[in-house]
Amino acid sequence: MKVNIKIIEKLKEESCTFNIHKVTSFIQDIVSTLEKSSDNYLLAKSTSKNEQEKIPYSNIFYLEYLERKIFIYTNDIIYETKSPLYKLEHDLPNNFIRISKTIMINIHFLNKFSVKPNGNLEAILSNEEKVIVSRKYVSSLKKTLTSYSKSPLMY
Repeated sequence: MKVNIKIIEKLKEESCTFNIHKVTSFIQDIVSTLEKSSDNYLLAKSTSKNEQEKIPYSNIFYLEYLERKIFIYTNDIIYETKSPLYKLEHDLPNNFIRISKTIMINIHFLNKFSVKPNGNLEAILSNEEKVIVSRKYVSSLKKTLTSYSKSPLMY
């Protein structure tokens, strides 16, 4: 696929045009991400500092609900917010998927996973962090990964 990028003046509105033969789920995900890209960050407080920071979505490995707070994990810093997980699930782009009642991951950082004896999956992120995918969310994870992949998943 040929990609063209044109840098425009700051005062002009950014736009994107696709010349495609068919709308696939991958294209729909790209469109959804682009539509949400005007707010492509979360505001949260670092656990080590007491100040709000903008965290780009692209830096977030996963989010976890714990002790009435949402912890946001990046490669090197942990942030916290009091925003409910269901609201974040609605606001975040499609590459974030819920894998349990308390955890959402950014599938761009999903490195591999393995099946546990109890039926759960263990997802291993690119920073070697391990999180459990509960049985309830395995099928939606598989469906999401299949839509990003050209070949069916085997496990």
